[in-house]
Amino acid sequence: MRITKRASRWFGVSTLAARVYLGYKSITVREKRFGLKDAARRRSRHHSWSAQRIYETAIRRQGLLIKFGQALGSRPDMIPDEYIDVLSRLQDQVPPRPFAVIRRAVEGELGRPLEDVFAWFEEKAIASASLAQVHKAALKDGRVVAVKVQYPGIQEIVENDLANIRFLLRILSRVERNLDFTPIIEEISQTAPQELDFINEGHNAELIASNFGDRRDVIVPKIVWEYSTRRVLTM
Repeated sequence: MRITKRASRWFGVSTLAARVYLGYKSITVREKRFGLKDAARRRSRHHSWSAQRIYETAIRRQGLLIKFGQALGSRPDMIPDEYIDVLSRLQDQVPPRPFAVIRRAVEGELGRPLEDVFAWFEEKAIASASLAQVHKAALKDGRVVAVKVQYPGIQEIVENDLANIRFLLRILSRVERNLDFTPIIEEISQTAPQELDFINEGHNAELIASNFGDRRDVIVPKIVWEYSTRRVLTM
């Protein structure tokens, strides 16, 4: 990742973090020193504003920011309802990357033109998430498959975002000792690298299929290894 892009992501995330924190701090100070009467209403409004800004930043920047937003949006035990209402949308409303980007990624990983591998390949994604998106296709032999494609350069973006978020949360924990988001960032730190390795994901799928082989109500897609790599998984 270019230094300018790293700097841009850092500036965007750190600026937003500062605005969110200072907004809360301002309300608290005015409440304690000047007896602010509508502090609860102002906090609720700032919750909503902050959640919306985090959502917009995650959608715009993507990468690990979406994963972090998803984690926050699934923790009503840690954050206010206003955040849950907004950030929970990240679970199923992540915009897909353009097909031209996906085509280049698949062809680069498989080392051949798309038409040499697939009889057809739908340009519209059937699912998109923080690290990859899925397209429906058919192999030359007629088998209908789902092709999961990792976004180009996403690994470096994830590593950069992880470092940025860790740094900001470390500062926050020192300033506000009653706030601890360590469990969330530790969980993401462990799962994100594994999710970036589609070979590992394919082997895990086969293990699950073996474990549930006698269950008719559990279906695990068969991995097509000849057209799968660390960044492309054909099922």
